[in-house]
Amino acid sequence: MAGTVIDSTVTDRDTYEFYLVSVAARQGMTTPTRFTVLYDSIGESPDKIECLTYKLCHTYYNVSGAIKEPSCIRYAHRLAALVGERGGKNKAPPVIHKDFEKREPCLYFI
Repeated sequence: MAGTVIDSTVTDRDTYEFYLVSVAARQGMTTPTRFTVLYDSIGESPDKIECLTYKLCHTYYNVSGAIKEPSCIRYAHRLAALVGERGGKNKAPPVIHKDFEKREPCLYFI
């Protein structure tokens, strides 16, 4: 089922990792995604971090449901692909609009 978290038994005891099923399978079987926490600066409980990760899988603008990884990872992947396509050998990287940093931040509530 979507939202299933496995954070014991099959995980490595020496690292902070968990498996999350964020997408329900319509047909067949779904594959859980493995997450490894490299650095924890917020100091929340593992349950809250797992819940936040699950909720971030539902905030990608192109899909009305959930995706396999959190939206911030998908956005970073798309940005890296854009820079790779537009900026490469003998090409200048994309130029950021001058007013990009001046805009008011958007607040999203989950």
